[in-house]
Amino acid sequence: MPLTARDVASSVFGAYRLARFDPTGLQHLDRTPEGAWKSFYAAVIVAPAWTLLLAIRLWGQVPDTPLFQLVVVEAIAYVISWTAFPVVMHGVSGLLDRQSRYIDFLCAYNWSSVVQMSIYLPVVILAATGILPGPISEGLVFGIMLAMLTYQWFVMRTALDISGVAAAVLVLLDLFLSALITDFADGLL
Repeated sequence: MPLTARDVASSVFGAYRLARFDPTGLQHLDRTPEGAWKSFYAAVIVAPAWTLLLAIRLWGQVPDTPLFQLVVVEAIAYVISWTAFPVVMHGVSGLLDRQSRYIDFLCAYNWSSVVQMSIYLPVVILAATGILPGPISEGLVFGIMLAMLTYQWFVMRTALDISGVAAAVLVLLDLFLSALITDFADGLL
């Protein structure tokens, strides 16, 4: 069954409720195996915003890199970044004796990225415009990043039904894996 606009609206609403630290947000997600696969459509929804963030981040840093190389390397990195942590978490959920909650986690994790991007992108654009003084822009971006990490912590804690400490460790693991993928891709440019 294909993804419908209603599926997207319900899933994003569920992710929004989770962003408000409301655990009932999980009830709005399709937490079936099919729903877990559909949750990867969030990557398609987020892709244009991610492309804009990438352009802002790399603008002027890779002027001699051929466009084809840039697109191929970053596109592969994007796909890997969307799949690496879920694959790792498949094993970790077993170690935590939470395999029965893995699909809940996957759906919440993927759809939460839509909410995160809708908050993070405007702040980065505002910071990139130079309208605000540098320290204020940097502080704003840093504050939003902390808020997004807190949101991820709540999603992991709620969806997997684990302790706050375990969720914090998983957020750090996700952050480390993301940084590793980004640094490796940037090194290929």
